[in-house]
Amino acid sequence: MAVHLYGVLEGPAHPAPAIAGLDGRPVRVLTLGDKHAWVSDAAASRLEATPKRIREHDSVLRAAIEAGYSVVPSLFGRLHADDRSLVAALEQRAGTVDTAMALVRGRVEMSFLVVPSGSQRVPEQGGSVEGEGAGHEHLRRIRDQIHAERILLASAAELAQSASRSLGELFVAERVVDSPVPPILAALAHLVSRDDVARYLRTAKSQAVANSALRIAVRGPGAAYSFAAVQIG
Repeated sequence: MAVHLYGVLEGPAHPAPAIAGLDGRPVRVLTLGDKHAWVSDAAASRLEATPKRIREHDSVLRAAIEAGYSVVPSLFGRLHADDRSLVAALEQRAGTVDTAMALVRGRVEMSFLVVPSGSQRVPEQGGSVEGEGAGHEHLRRIRDQIHAERILLASAAELAQSASRSLGELFVAERVVDSPVPPILAALAHLVSRDDVARYLRTAKSQAVANSALRIAVRGPGAAYSFAAVQIG
């Protein structure tokens, strides 16, 4: 039966929590020296990346984070024929996994997000549009909407930059997320020591939002996909 890898873990010697992974299948542990691979069996030889399955993959790694493990996450989607072939693939990539583990050891990923507040309104713009009629009015509204969206995106980027400066002493690495998934307007990924998570949350949530159309959201702690994800096999 095919095997799906969630990630390579380092930490507590106790067994994996009794949790379900992809498609409700139980999570198993493969011992790799001083590390552990969390896996589950897959009925099919190919794995479609549905939103539900991606959430299930991530929830397993979040459970590992909560249990105190340092986690090198595996990118979703690659299946292995059996446990033996997965272990062989991990041995081939041992150097890459060790480098990633050194980076994430004792650390987690936090995400600083800027999203619409839900109360935004499109401001009226000055100036005139030559001509009259419904067609010109429609074009004016489109122009005003585009202008307002550009202003909002610029404000979101400015807020994220300000937050980066305030949070600078609390992260060891930062990644600016290009083209974040709507409705997120701006996003930063930060690699943070577990000991600094509470302070990170307080500092992030204390950032002043001058634009009433924006609000701050924080995700984490989670696996460090932005900094140490590996594709095995």
